[in-house]
Amino acid sequence: MEIKTETIVKQCLETIQEKINDLNTLNILVIGKSGVGKSTLINTMFRGELAKTGLGRPITQEIRKIEKKDVPLVIYDTPGFELSSSQQKQVKEEIIELLEQGARSKDINDAIHCIWYCINVGANRTFDETELQWLRTLTSENQKFKVPIFIVLTQAIPKKKAQEMKHLIEKENLDIVKVVPILAKDMEFDDEYTAKAYGLDHLVDLMSEALPQELEKAFQNVQIANLEAKKKEC
Repeated sequence: MEIKTETIVKQCLETIQEKINDLNTLNILVIGKSGVGKSTLINTMFRGELAKTGLGRPITQEIRKIEKKDVPLVIYDTPGFELSSSQQKQVKEEIIELLEQGARSKDINDAIHCIWYCINVGANRTFDETELQWLRTLTSENQKFKVPIFIVLTQAIPKKKAQEMKHLIEKENLDIVKVVPILAKDMEFDDEYTAKAYGLDHLVDLMSEALPQELEKAFQNVQIANLEAKKKEC
């Protein structure tokens, strides 16, 4: 009997697409100043290189929606967060409205499931008081929505400085899941020393615990940072 390779390939692709279509969509809100490494974090964590598809579609004055066909993941980004105090206030109000819309919706695909607040370790001598106050307000207002918040310390090199910043933030007792230091990609210093990437697999594990069970398959489908977790889900 003749086996038609093209037919088999087509059937396999159709089956894979059906499974993807059946997945819920994971919605992550990413907050942080320009240059903190949000794009690198997103592209090394998730398949599809979402952060390279452009700035995304504006859905409010300060929030953009980034998505890609056949990837069950939506990133909500805040590109103008670092501008003025009035604009930061506007960002917070729009974030709360986004959380409220998700809470009112009966569809899990419309809710915000996780928040990443990104701080660049290398670019900060310490944890900025303005950001701290902003976070206090956000975490306080988020108590009624209970969306898991992670503070992600990007470019967390040197590790000693990253740990110092981590402990400083933890002392504030903010209503968050975890402070997670991350170096998303290997970083080379003057061709003499290379700091190895670390932390992404830990963030994957923490998110697996924090996200609703209905989103676990979608999360493991889109994440590429922890292959062992993907194998386990499969």
